[in-house]
Amino acid sequence: MAEFVGNESTTHGVDLAEEYGRAELIQNPPTRRPSAVGAAAAAGAFVVVAVAAAVVARPLHDDRVAIRFVRRHQFDWLTDLARGYSAVVGPLTVVALAAVGALLLAAHDRSARRPIAMIAGPWVAVAVSEIVKWIADRPRPPVGWQLGGPETTPAFPSTYVAGLTAMVLVTVLLVTAAHSRARWISYAIATCVVVAMAAARVYLCMTWASDAVGGLLLGVATGLGTVWVVDRMTDGRRASTMP
Repeated sequence: MAEFVGNESTTHGVDLAEEYGRAELIQNPPTRRPSAVGAAAAAGAFVVVAVAAAVVARPLHDDRVAIRFVRRHQFDWLTDLARGYSAVVGPLTVVALAAVGALLLAAHDRSARRPIAMIAGPWVAVAVSEIVKWIADRPRPPVGWQLGGPETTPAFPSTYVAGLTAMVLVTVLLVTAAHSRARWISYAIATCVVVAMAAARVYLCMTWASDAVGGLLLGVATGLGTVWVVDRMTDGRRASTMP
């Protein structure tokens, strides 16, 4: 009798685990996970650019070319547009939007995977960017050139670009299915959003072009890396709880 009860309890536990697994698949349909190779490649490229920025300690040739170009082609309406976009979608806004997105996903899902990835990606990007700034200690363009308000903090990498890149990339990976039309359209929109921010910061002479490139690479690395790490942790926990 005891053996029968034990077997029945075990079977009931397995059924509950399978039911939970099916519910989780409904909430989080399986998609092709971002490759760790992509995150590693972006991180490696970021390190190369960061070392160059720290060692040279002055604008690169392409930086000077870009700044000369934008200073010769500055218009009041475009300056106002760049200022507004830079102010509205700054690092503080990105951090706040990531927190709101995580809360919405937590309310919708029965799993912590997507909420954790949503909040961790942008936050890690912003935090790492601020740390690298003080390590590289690269000066910004002269204050007299800046159109977005005087800033004297280190320039590399662009926290504006890094945080925004991580947020839009993580969002696309978490809410769209792999190889779907929605994902490719989302990638296109996300690319426009990030490129617009990079262009705005360079146009306002707040950062050098290589600062924006560094921010982009850091955002991609943290976005891909965060989702991959969270997926691995979730898989490990799920495997340890299976009978």
